[in-house]
Order: sequence, then structure tokens, then C-alpha cells
Amino acid sequence: MLFQDDGARSLRYAPYSANTGFYYVRNNDKTKFLFRSLLYLGDMVLSMTSHQQALAALLDEHSSLTGLRIKTLSGVDFPGGYHYHRKKEIPFMKDIVQGKHVPYIMHMSWTTNKKNKLVFLQQMGLWYTKSACESGKGVNVANGLSAGELEGSCCSAESIIKCHYSDKPSAEECKDSKTSTFIDKPPKGKSFW
Repeated sequence: MLFQDDGARSLRYAPYSANTGFYYVRNNDKTKFLFRSLLYLGDMVLSMTSHQQALAALLDEHSSLTGLRIKTLSGVDFPGGYHYHRKKEIPFMKDIVQGKHVPYIMHMSWTTNKKNKLVFLQQMGLWYTKSACESGKGVNVANGLSAGELEGSCCSAESIIKCHYSDKPSAEECKDSKTSTFIDKPPKGKSFW
């Protein structure tokens, strides 16, 4: 199993710090047993209020019990919300938005809700879905279209960049935008750029 690095180094996610937003699982007897065990532990997921924490506990157990091999991917090539939200990662995030470093995938973990994930990805220049197809509206757009027309109606060839928060990583300088504000406190008023 290959997991994106969550960035958290607490006992809660030890020893792998595996993030369940993006991961790869080889279909075999060991992984089937692991996920069957997770399904049987639904009460554990509810009590921990996190399927990620429950799975992290099972990863450690199953690696020892069955020899399941688990690898945590490099945060440089597979960054997540840990990199996006931490002030010390600003140089790395600037390299991404300036095209100096192109990760394989970025998962917007460590983010409060879907709304914030959307605006952060738009701001980073990592959003390609036209607004007509957001929030499940793509089904309405698809009605009446011929095969192959949905991509052009819903997907943009160029990233859709919108500024929302001055203090978050962005593909454009957002500090002078009339619509941008600060989301993190403290320090209030410190722009990403």
C-alpha cells in the first residue's frame, strides 16, 4: 500500500503518518483482509471520528500480523494540506505555483471543508472544472449532450484561478485583490507573496 504523507507526527497516525485522501492499494489477500477488518470495526471509526485514524491503527497491526508492506510517499512529489497550510512551507509552495516544481498530485488535506478545498485549489491554479459543472451540476449539463461533448462543457484546458485569501498560497499575487481576505490568525495581515 502506498500512502500520501499526512504530515502529522503524532501517535494518532504513527508510525506511517498515512493520509487516506489519496492512496494506492494492491488487490491481494493481505489488503482484502485489512479492509474487511476495517469494515468490522465501524464502531472504532465512529468512536475516533476518523476513518483515517482507525485505518492507521490497522496498518500497524496488519504489517506485523500479515507482513503487509506499507510505504509513505514523499511529500515533495505528493504534497498535501500540511504543505499548503504551514507557513514554513512557503518557499516550497512558491516553487509549485511558479512551475519550478511539479508534483504528481496534491491533496488538500488539513482543510476544514469542501468549500475551502475548492477555493484553495482555485487559488493555487489547480482547478479545471467550469462553474457550470461544480457541485454536481455536471449531470444537468450532460443532459442533451452528445458523446465527447461533456469534457468541453465542464473542463477547462487552462486552470481557473480565483483569489480568495491573501495569506494562502496562490498562483497570482492576491494581496491587492478587492475580494481577497485573510483566513489565518495570527498573524493577521501577512500576505503569502
